[in-house]
Amino acid sequence: MNEPAPYLSAVVTSRNDDHGGNLLSRMQVFTGAFIEQCKRHDLAAELIVVEWNPPPDRPSLAAALRWPEDFGPCRVRLIRVAPEIHGRLRHAEALPLFQMIAKNAGIRRARSRFVLATNIDILFSDELMQFLASRTLDPGRMYRIDRHDVMPDVPVDASVEEQLAYCKRHLLRVNALEGTFWLEPDGLWQLDPEDIAERGSGIRFGRGWYPPYADVGVPYRWGHTEAEIFVLPAGSPSSGLVVDFEPGPRLALPPFRLEVLDDSGDVVADGRLDRRQLLHIDLPLYDGERRRFRLRGHSEDPHYPGNPQHLTFRAFACRRAGGDEDQHALRQPGLRGMRVLRREHVPAGEHAVGTHPNQLTDLAPVQLHTNGCGDFTLLSREKWCDLRGYPEFQWFSFNLDSVLCFAAHHGGATETILPEPMRIYHIEHAPGSGWTPEGQSKLFERLSEKKLPALDEDTVLAWAVQMRRLDSPMIFNLGGWGLAAEELPEVELSGARTGRR
Repeated sequence: MNEPAPYLSAVVTSRNDDHGGNLLSRMQVFTGAFIEQCKRHDLAAELIVVEWNPPPDRPSLAAALRWPEDFGPCRVRLIRVAPEIHGRLRHAEALPLFQMIAKNAGIRRARSRFVLATNIDILFSDELMQFLASRTLDPGRMYRIDRHDVMPDVPVDASVEEQLAYCKRHLLRVNALEGTFWLEPDGLWQLDPEDIAERGSGIRFGRGWYPPYADVGVPYRWGHTEAEIFVLPAGSPSSGLVVDFEPGPRLALPPFRLEVLDDSGDVVADGRLDRRQLLHIDLPLYDGERRRFRLRGHSEDPHYPGNPQHLTFRAFACRRAGGDEDQHALRQPGLRGMRVLRREHVPAGEHAVGTHPNQLTDLAPVQLHTNGCGDFTLLSREKWCDLRGYPEFQWFSFNLDSVLCFAAHHGGATETILPEPMRIYHIEHAPGSGWTPEGQSKLFERLSEKKLPALDEDTVLAWAVQMRRLDSPMIFNLGGWGLAAEELPEVELSGARTGRR
């Protein structure tokens, strides 16, 4: 009797070569937690491990990893790509694993309706696994999520609860749509050394803010449609925030509406602004209580379609209110809960940042969450097959996952970013073995030494612009993608049987 098809296929690739340092331990954490969480949440899944070019002097992954006696509703399939196949590819001597071709081999052989491409050093939060087990995935969507990087010493033999608790306590960075940010122990984004708020001010920035820039002589941050501000307990009670603020190129020509929302979603201040202004926002801020607010910008032009870069506004400074200057702020008609300390002159007809918004609309790619996308991209199996998987360039895998995301979007898969408390945790690897902010230079030095080509970001963006202009995906592979013509040996592990094909 045939077993029912799984709901989800999770596809990873690896080889037993200690890539990134302590690889088997990181992979043991991943496989053990995934199988246990499938049991806990009754998720009918298959874990496809593509073992690429296995080293002849080391045990296979099936033998090197510990497997449970009870797999529950999860099956594990280990698919082997022999060194002979690897050796036929360009740069095979310099690159022992072609990550995207390997993942394509797994995706091509997946049996489920939905396929998640991920990696072997990832832990999923229980909230995420519960969502996957709810069987509410939409085949017309591409699912993405922020990646939280954690310290490397996740306890291998601990329970899943203990492993997840370790991750929550040992956060390093978050890789979000807006950029990569270092995290405080409490999970809030750290301020940069040169930022729009001073360290010690008790002000932090969250979702919706891009990293600070200083190309105009002073630091500033761009924000998109909604941008979070956290105010931490610091000093005496304050009457609010002072923000040096101006509209951005996502919005139509001024005026535009700015709203300030509290944590419950109530609008506590709003007004129509037409230029750069120093605003006093009247907010009760009490010592001993952390507060969260969101700045939300609205276009006043109903015909303006919006800009995909989401540059709704930018701020040059943010501080707690106080001092004589703030007491002389002027209330103006049309502003509720706000007072103006200073207004910058903007010549008539000129946009506040000097760029008409429609100049960007035709030039920019659609903004997608491609940061860390190789660790979590979830599509229907049908959509993966329509796109013919990742581009199978015989290069280092850098940026190929981003190309796939743009192709998926323009192929009809609307991006959905899964929100908190759903998370993936990435176990930190050795610098230079994969991309990290600190290891980037070492990684590219290694690629240069080995004469390994990699796809540069400018080319990715140019392709993304072309896809947006044509509203069509770029398809890079022929019909034989994913090593379709190869007979790849397979070991299957499950609660019912262990078999070889």
